Amino acid sequence: MILSIVLLCILVLAVDALLIFTPWFMPDSECMTVTVPHGARDKEPLKGIMRAYALRAAIACAFCAIAAIAGFLLLDIDFSTEQGAGMFAFLYTFAICAPMVVSFLLMLHYRRQVQGIKRKQGWRAEHVRAVAFVGSDEDFPRPISVFWNLLYIPLIAGMVAFALLNYDRFPDMLPMNMDINGTVATYIPKSLGSVLFPAYVSSFMGITFAFTHIGVVRSKKPIDPDAPASSALAYGNFARVQSIFLLAGGLALSAVIGATFYASSLEVISMNAAMGIMMAVTFAIVAAVLVISVKMGQSGARISAEAPEGSMARDDDELWKLGTFYCNREDPSIFVPKRFGVGWTINIANPWTWLIVAAFIAVTVLFVWGSYKIAG
Repeated sequence: MILSIVLLCILVLAVDALLIFTPWFMPDSECMTVTVPHGARDKEPLKGIMRAYALRAAIACAFCAIAAIAGFLLLDIDFSTEQGAGMFAFLYTFAICAPMVVSFLLMLHYRRQVQGIKRKQGWRAEHVRAVAFVGSDEDFPRPISVFWNLLYIPLIAGMVAFALLNYDRFPDMLPMNMDINGTVATYIPKSLGSVLFPAYVSSFMGITFAFTHIGVVRSKKPIDPDAPASSALAYGNFARVQSIFLLAGGLALSAVIGATFYASSLEVISMNAAMGIMMAVTFAIVAAVLVISVKMGQSGARISAEAPEGSMARDDDELWKLGTFYCNREDPSIFVPKRFGVGWTINIANPWTWLIVAAFIAVTVLFVWGSYKIAG
């Protein structure tokens, strides 16, 4: 149990670190989602605004963590009961989600300050410039092919084959979930659906990771006209690393889900060991996200050569609602790099975006319904 709590605390700290240092992961032409001249972010007063955001975000993260820990201690939670497990899930979700909400509100607060400074300084792009590169994969790295996600097929097929070949070895009641102590909280009767549950979960995960991979491949390329070759190369490397990470992380997580479920069901390992393995893999994935963010920044901003100081190739702040929601009817892109954070988001003004979102929601609902039927 102690190891589980320690790993959970580390996960919270990793998420908090991403929130606190987000402004430094972004391109130097952006400050709190506002377009600014190159180099301005490294000077006062923008530098002070970023420090103020980080300090307040750190205080908020610490407060949420302390509040969650106080809840654990004061409520004297019994993790072996359903009520205790629910309270633990609530407090842990609070420790992760509350700082996200606070960081968003802080971003909006300091965004207004940066907008005021921008107006006062008269910063604006005199001419909107754009650039595009056409080159080989050798010249400009690209994400790996989406077809690599077909590796989920042999992985899932292996789970199905193992489950069917060893069906008679499984006990009459299979463990479905457990509390933080490693004690089984729910058992379900053995059936074809229950022994194939890991393959079912892995299928959904494969669809989810493949969908995200498609977003990386099809995303709009954020090439900086003030440093075109450098920014194109940096983004290419960033997208390639992210696509490899998505594939490797998804396959590893799917494989571990299947292995721990079958190993614990057949009593090859204990439930505590299964939980430890799952959490260790999850921690490794979160740690990888943090390392990639620190080393590369958003869209490769931290590995791109600096553009000329004071230059400002474009100014598209009006296209980013609340600094985070991209809304451009004239842009055919569905996926675009985030304005605040590491990764990608969607163009909410593109009708195709909502068709894709609706389809993904439908798949998710079907997965949840199927899980309920199997567990019920």
